[in-house]
Amino acid sequence: APSWMLCGFPRSARRMGKSVVYVTDPEGNLAYFARCITQSNGAYLEDGELLLRKGWLFVFGGDLCDKADGSLRIAQMIIAAKRRYPDRVFIIAGNRDLNKLRLRTELSDGAMASEPAVPYGAPKSTLAYAAFLAKLAAEAKLHAPDDGPLPAALYARFNTKPNRLRWILDHTMGAAGDFERRRDELRLTRRVERVGDDDVVASFVESVADTGVLTEVLKAAHLAVGIDETLYVHGGLVSVAYAKNAVKFVTDSPHSYGGAAVEDGGFEVALGFVPGHAERIGDVRVWTEKLNKWLAAAVAGSLAPPGAALDVNAVIAQQYATYGTWPSVIIGRHLNDRSQPVPLPPSVSRALLASGFTRLVIGHTPHGNCPTVVPGAVQLIMADTSYSDMKAPDNRGNAAATIEIQGTRASVVGQLEDGTPIAYTVFSGDDASRAELEQNDVLIGGGDFGGWFVKAKLALAGASTEPSYLLCRVDGFKYEYKRMGESEARRELKL
Repeated sequence: APSWMLCGFPRSARRMGKSVVYVTDPEGNLAYFARCITQSNGAYLEDGELLLRKGWLFVFGGDLCDKADGSLRIAQMIIAAKRRYPDRVFIIAGNRDLNKLRLRTELSDGAMASEPAVPYGAPKSTLAYAAFLAKLAAEAKLHAPDDGPLPAALYARFNTKPNRLRWILDHTMGAAGDFERRRDELRLTRRVERVGDDDVVASFVESVADTGVLTEVLKAAHLAVGIDETLYVHGGLVSVAYAKNAVKFVTDSPHSYGGAAVEDGGFEVALGFVPGHAERIGDVRVWTEKLNKWLAAAVAGSLAPPGAALDVNAVIAQQYATYGTWPSVIIGRHLNDRSQPVPLPPSVSRALLASGFTRLVIGHTPHGNCPTVVPGAVQLIMADTSYSDMKAPDNRGNAAATIEIQGTRASVVGQLEDGTPIAYTVFSGDDASRAELEQNDVLIGGGDFGGWFVKAKLALAGASTEPSYLLCRVDGFKYEYKRMGESEARRELKL
């Protein structure tokens, strides 16, 4: 690995780290991805290509596909950038990216001859495949719900690859409607008026072929990336909710993550574990290397002939969005059961600090209209904002935030869902509380995560000399926001 990716460097060198642009979880939303790139200092778009300015690195945090009509184009941009800058672009695999490898098996001719089971660990409300086909037959007025199971002839009529793919996307991948969104993207990129159902199926299958665009992305991907003092993973290192379900998953599932520990008052910790290996690895840098080697082997293992039984790819096949699974770096949850952020548990912080990391950056779990900074011995930044505006057609609105990191320094720039600009800088490690550091905004993350906390600093043009802040309060899926000046925020939150 390049020397600047190694931990344990002298304290005097820490703030002189590499400059990193970090973007995560576009989930097929090309407009969002483009906003994040164009508002950054270190990356830009030119003729549809993602380019980097001199000296900058780019970390993509995962989940490039599923919820908008730009999935293929985002994948093409990311893999093209990786090929252009092999040592400066880092791709982290998300659950939405990895679970598409299931299509190599689940859309094969052999798989079509049998009824697919609901994936292990899926919610009880998940619609079974036979019930899905019966629903389609009812919509076609060929079968009534009261008529009982679908007759064999009707089952065979509706058991097509397009319908199988619709069911997989809608009911096992958290990607409802993506069949039609892919049709829209193909219509646009091919400049044709009509794209048939079989063309849509072919597009998904081709994307995970041996040299398909998504396969190429995953061949180049990591599960964890460490640069200077920051560790990047997609889902996180712990889960703090659904402990009973998690224990059931790891003991009952034939495809469990390979080990985990329940510690620090109920945190389920994935740090240090590698699928298929019982031992826990203490050195975080060694762990990331082994974890990334496992991913490379798993992706290579997935390139068996289509329809072959899954082998080392079995764990990847389980990485779809659902509550209650044992934590992994792909699917973690750094929130309590009311969706309120929690600091990293002491054991995790100690392990990260011992390996030279003072910050953890994650995506995967949406948390409001801009990144959430959780102070602690190791700073946590949660960057997925895919549910910024539930009133908008894409659930995002105008919200977009880019994170730029250099050593202990992390800057967030972007805008809220209503277009209000935000900009702030925070430091990690020993520098976190040093108010004398230039631009260090010690109010960010202040307050009570069980009540109101400081989520962002507003960058209002022509504003008074006193800075303004966005405060947030979370309870489950309910987010409340209010804005106030610095002095008022300090009084209310006792900062």
